[in-house]
Amino acid sequence: MPENYNQAQPDPQRSGGSLVDMVGRAESLDPVDQVFTQSACIKIGVIALLFCCLNFWQFERLTALWYIDPNWSHGFLIPLFSLYLIYTRWDRLKAARLRICLWGLPVILISLLVMVLAFYPLGTYWFCQLAMIPLLIGLVLYLAGPSVLKITWVPIVYLLLAIPIPDILYQNIAYPLQEIAAQSTTTILQLCGVSIDVESSSLTIVSISGQEYPLQVVEACSGVRSLMAFVALSAAMAYIDERPLWHRSVLILSSLPITVLCNILRVTATAAMFVIDQPELGKDFMHTFMGMALLIPALLMLLGLSWMMNNLLVEEEDDEESDEASNEESDIVEEAHTQGAQA
Repeated sequence: MPENYNQAQPDPQRSGGSLVDMVGRAESLDPVDQVFTQSACIKIGVIALLFCCLNFWQFERLTALWYIDPNWSHGFLIPLFSLYLIYTRWDRLKAARLRICLWGLPVILISLLVMVLAFYPLGTYWFCQLAMIPLLIGLVLYLAGPSVLKITWVPIVYLLLAIPIPDILYQNIAYPLQEIAAQSTTTILQLCGVSIDVESSSLTIVSISGQEYPLQVVEACSGVRSLMAFVALSAAMAYIDERPLWHRSVLILSSLPITVLCNILRVTATAAMFVIDQPELGKDFMHTFMGMALLIPALLMLLGLSWMMNNLLVEEEDDEESDEASNEESDIVEEAHTQGAQA
């Protein structure tokens, strides 16, 4: 029999004790301590360094494309946005359960295989760049487990918006947008009494002085650059706040009609300079100015759509609560009548 009570208690710092005691002590640990132990930080740092070394040659190609091609200049901001998206879920990330998940290994191996085959013999750098995303997902799944991946998969997939698409795919997107902008501009100006002809994405405008001006809606005026930027912005807005899935889907999908509408307004304003015999303004100032100025109404439209959906959701919840309250009141009244009748 122990001399005192303290001698009879198992020491929590010792490795001895029953299996039940050890499991209980493990489950009682703070999740923050489980995630941010020194060894875990060292492992994550080493893996991150290896990932950067493996893909350094791809980072060089990407940054060069972001710098040279204005259509993808927003690529410099995408990784920063991705880090910010992770920061917005930092509390949930610290509370997530950290564990090794072997399902991440086949994802890592397949991603590496795709990267190697895309480099040789296919020679398609786009697939090499795309393979970095599932490679990141596989690393997070293997090192941290499904709980952490559930929180971080959106910021990881968000990095896809920084990867320039091939020229063929870009042209297939840009050409229909060029035609939509040209046809819509023609319709608007014709309603205003302007004499204008359109063929595909080419316009022939007759100014108020009777002079004809040929105008071509080129790829730079297709709105693809704005489309990529607004898809990135709407995806960030959809993820930052807690929303239903249909809210997020509507916000992301709305970036396409908003971009098309703003681009139509830009092309129309540019063509209007030719109508009033100011082609210099149409070629230089208005084209650049309208491209920047229309970012404000586009952002306001996204914010307005977000506000409208948030308020609709609140109204629906209020209606449900009021219905429940009215049902409870009716039940109380009915019960009172019943008791009165029995009395």
